[in-house]
Amino acid sequence: MNSQSSQNDTPWDVATHVATWWKKASCKVTTVLVGVSGGADSVGLLRAAASEGVIPDVKLVVGHVDHGIRGAESTADSEWVGKLAGQLGLDYEAISVDLSGDHSEASARESRYAALIDVAGRHGCGAIMVAHTRDDQVETVLHNLLRGTGLKGVAGMSERQSLGNGLELLRPILELSRADVENWLRSVGQTWRDDHTNTETRWTRNRIRHELLPTLEREYNPQVREALLRMSRLSSEAVGIVGKVVEENWSRCILEQSASVVRLCVDSLERLQEPMVRALLMEVWTQQGWPRQAMSYSHWFNLARTVIGGTALDLPGGVTARRNGGVVRIEQTKANGE
Repeated sequence: MNSQSSQNDTPWDVATHVATWWKKASCKVTTVLVGVSGGADSVGLLRAAASEGVIPDVKLVVGHVDHGIRGAESTADSEWVGKLAGQLGLDYEAISVDLSGDHSEASARESRYAALIDVAGRHGCGAIMVAHTRDDQVETVLHNLLRGTGLKGVAGMSERQSLGNGLELLRPILELSRADVENWLRSVGQTWRDDHTNTETRWTRNRIRHELLPTLEREYNPQVREALLRMSRLSSEAVGIVGKVVEENWSRCILEQSASVVRLCVDSLERLQEPMVRALLMEVWTQQGWPRQAMSYSHWFNLARTVIGGTALDLPGGVTARRNGGVVRIEQTKANGE
């Protein structure tokens, strides 16, 4: 998708975009939590969503997460977002999280989503809306490609994602660029907060944004962002096809599923191609809430082989796989899993 603001001087109307997205999405919710950091992207999403007629008959609640790593600046962000929510006539809740000294991107992300889910529950929200843009998508796809996370990782973020317990994560501006949002905010006279840590290259995503992507554009492919987005879309299509196969075979392959144990039917699994077996196992991990990031390609490969023709395997997170005749038992023990 090409940004209108990059083609002429008329800013992309973010409010119209969100209204069109919401109508197409047909979300059946009455209350939505909007995650707002104070940065341009989230402020743009909030201003757009709160515009008259954009999301009709839905109550908006503003949620802000303070990671506690920027001291007075973080406090000022929270107060600023609260003031903006008040000006828009919206309920507001800020929540602080304790990273316990772990300031990694993964830890911050996990804590942030856990906090937003908590706030959403208290306010009876059926969805959480976040402001990821196409720039975030490009960075995510490239990051996952470098990490070797596989097809699903290269597919990047989806516009809608289940968080469990009937709660959904929504990304209405995933096809807009940061520049689109900033230009629109300027056109409506709305300011935003700048987070100085976004320029610090000690974090991988910032290095990708400020160092790797500019280098790739300058020295290898000026259209590398579009290339990554095309790869994301193609991968997403492939993931959808694989997901359909997994869904069609799920009931035949899963004999038992509890909080800590999953039993699989070997006969049914042997009828699937090995890549589909791996995909089904990944879905098992997702549904069980087991640590997927700790699972490398070799782990998935060996697990699929164990399921089809092996006997036993120990995996990250205290998970074990044992085959006994025509049944494979995969279990996460409390001692290792906690």
